[in-house]
Amino acid sequence: MLVSLIMPTINRYDEIYLLMDSLKRQTYKKFELIVIDQNDNDKVKEIVDNYTNDLDIKYVKSDKPGLSLNRNIGIDMAKGQIIGFPDDDCVYEDDTLEKVIKFFEENKEYRLYSCKTMDFNKVDYFKKMYDGECEITSTNIMDTLTSITFFINFKEDDYTKFDEKLGVGGEFGSGEEIDYVLDLISKGYKGRYFGQNIIFHPAKKHSKSKEKYKRDFNYGRGFGALCKKEIVYRKNYKFIKVMGYKIIRNIGGLVLNKDRDYHDATIKGRIEGFRQYKL
Repeated sequence: MLVSLIMPTINRYDEIYLLMDSLKRQTYKKFELIVIDQNDNDKVKEIVDNYTNDLDIKYVKSDKPGLSLNRNIGIDMAKGQIIGFPDDDCVYEDDTLEKVIKFFEENKEYRLYSCKTMDFNKVDYFKKMYDGECEITSTNIMDTLTSITFFINFKEDDYTKFDEKLGVGGEFGSGEEIDYVLDLISKGYKGRYFGQNIIFHPAKKHSKSKEKYKRDFNYGRGFGALCKKEIVYRKNYKFIKVMGYKIIRNIGGLVLNKDRDYHDATIKGRIEGFRQYKL
């Protein structure tokens, strides 16, 4: 089975070597890497050229903004039965793709695979995820999936595209990967999560600032838009519980005076995103 890995990249260079080196070490070799370069220079191309003898790489320049839009450009170029979406600064374990392939070969009824993401010290800094193994459902998806950890076995189906309104650079600043998989679940795709398997992502520390408040607000808008799409348009009323839990946590943070700027920005963003999103 051919795996297509789709990686948009912008404003990141040295970290790309970490991903590329981890791809060189993969024990499963039947994959292609599709690089969508949004930079206005040739630095990424120079990095990619160092690996063309070792990896099957498709490279394309894009002057269009938006993470989801550029992932869709990559999807249009993909040839694989299985698709994944590594970040330009993540790192796969040597047998990440081998585990994905083995899972799909041994479990024909499953179409989705996901695992845990941690920083390089194996700390849940990026996002706290479930520790065990479980089915991926619409009510636990926030704890079992990130954009870099899921793979889809499309078999003979047409590829699904991302909602270009969602995600960094879109109208609503997050939620695109959750929406993507929720759409597949609504179509009957069955998924499994493995907390013992890891894809590494570097920890990022953000100082308090107006920029952070704006980013948290935009991420909140993305989640609010995602909730409206799932609850109102897909009519998955179970997701009300997910939205309610998140808002209650924000309210608790405000009351307890725990990172109040984050909770204030996030809850305002979630309300606005839910109100403003339209198909």
